[in-house]
Amino acid sequence: MMLKPTGCFSILGVCALLTLTACETPPPPGLPAFEVEAVLETAAVAGEGDAADDPAIWVAADPADSLILGTDKRSGLYAYRLDGAIAQYIPAGRINNVDIRYGFQAGDRTVDIAVASDRTNIALAFFFIDPMSGAIEVPAPAGWSLYFDDPYGVCLYQNPATGELDAFVTEDDTGRLSQLRLSYENGAMRAEEVRAFSLGTITEGCAVDDRTGLLYIAEENVGVWRYSVDPATGEAREAFAAVDGQALVADAEGVAILPQGETGGLLFVSSQGDSAYAVFDLQTGAFIDRFRIAEGATDNVTETDGIELSPAPLGETFPRGVFVAQDDVEDTGGQNFKFVDLGQILDGLPARE
Repeated sequence: MMLKPTGCFSILGVCALLTLTACETPPPPGLPAFEVEAVLETAAVAGEGDAADDPAIWVAADPADSLILGTDKRSGLYAYRLDGAIAQYIPAGRINNVDIRYGFQAGDRTVDIAVASDRTNIALAFFFIDPMSGAIEVPAPAGWSLYFDDPYGVCLYQNPATGELDAFVTEDDTGRLSQLRLSYENGAMRAEEVRAFSLGTITEGCAVDDRTGLLYIAEENVGVWRYSVDPATGEAREAFAAVDGQALVADAEGVAILPQGETGGLLFVSSQGDSAYAVFDLQTGAFIDRFRIAEGATDNVTETDGIELSPAPLGETFPRGVFVAQDDVEDTGGQNFKFVDLGQILDGLPARE
């Protein structure tokens, strides 16, 4: 199935997607962005320098018990409570990106599962989450070796009809992407590659809409592409949003989906080059608006790598859901994650029909 262009791009946007930026001058400042404030933040991760990277959100049966997972790409994986306190830390090595899905069958157990890119062991790392307690365990063996030199981004797709679970993994610098079908056999996790191709240049942030079977992936200096999750579609893709120095300023990093209705919603992308976040219509690719996380209850947020959101009501603090962003410079030193009331962001966006 060949995906058709939406026709929502300017000539500048199309050119940006077809030609890699080679100019030496800095990009122009992005379009204006409205401001929101973080409600709270986590402590800085243990890793020094560029360490915190990508969050994922686990929604518990009791929303108040939900967890925010956050990677420390120097040392392991954190699980934070909704007040930012550390619930669990797993020293798993250089864990870069992480994603979560629910109801995975691991032998005679049904668990929720987090899958991460492991740059220490050049592998996929697996973490089982107890659906009732939220306790995270590392299965044995803990990972699946990859042929990549440096696994980078990762996102998951769970087929709503069959329950099959796929992981999309990117390689640093080369833009290579591998689609791996995950399973649990004979007491261990397994992964079978069902598709592989290259986007061309460095690619990290991605997210999959399980409702529609569409993968959104950011080629950092080029833009966001849309692919089908069907391996039979090969390299067929659709230009979704360009790194144009306006809506998106390179690097385009984290990607997060806000589903609305059966197929609609919003796509959020970290415009790392000017410390903003761009919001697009999920179906048409039309640019909607931009925002920044300004100083308030916490310090402001800059140069965000990974982002994630959930529209689930998460108690009194996040009644309309939460938006989580990695912060490049925490004011007390190091890097951490900021939690924003998703409702605050949605209220700042222009009304849509």
